Amino acid sequence: MTSEQTDEWMGRAKTQETRARIRRWSRWEGVSQWILMIGALAFAASVPVGIGLGIWFWVAGVERFDVFVWLYGSSTGVLLIGAALDSGAGSRLAEARFADGQCTTGAVEKVIELPQNDADGNPTFCLALRAGLPGGTVLRRTIHWGSGDSSGPDDRWIGRAIRFRHNTSDPDDEHDALFVGWPDDTKESRR
Repeated sequence: MTSEQTDEWMGRAKTQETRARIRRWSRWEGVSQWILMIGALAFAASVPVGIGLGIWFWVAGVERFDVFVWLYGSSTGVLLIGAALDSGAGSRLAEARFADGQCTTGAVEKVIELPQNDADGNPTFCLALRAGLPGGTVLRRTIHWGSGDSSGPDDRWIGRAIRFRHNTSDPDDEHDALFVGWPDDTKESRR
């Protein structure tokens, strides 16, 4: 994320509290990405270092296998801490970006399967949404949807009611949307 994006989101925020939340979670996301990068580099470096140590220990007759636990464990730990922080900060930043937004109910207009899969090899999708606002404005939005399993959404989702938050009433600001819930679910949605 760039400082220009953060400035744009802060410009859309209506309250000082929301601007502060966006700034705070934007910083946390930046820190988490640095930790994630350091963890990835440490893990990548630990492989050749581990091989080198293994050969050296074998030649020298050293039996210190706990070194490998520390080597791989610490690099994996930093990587996992960075991933957890990035995941948490990213979702909190998204919530902060849309905290002052308007909640609207629309309908899924189209389900688009994306060419790339998620980390587990499952397909990913975009849901094209359409919602009418009072005054005749029609919003068109797109929400990225990771399936989480091999099935994912399909054409039966077309026409399904969906609730989302948006910051602008610009009809074609396609990515100005945050999924809130399904109004037709029997469970209470998150907001």
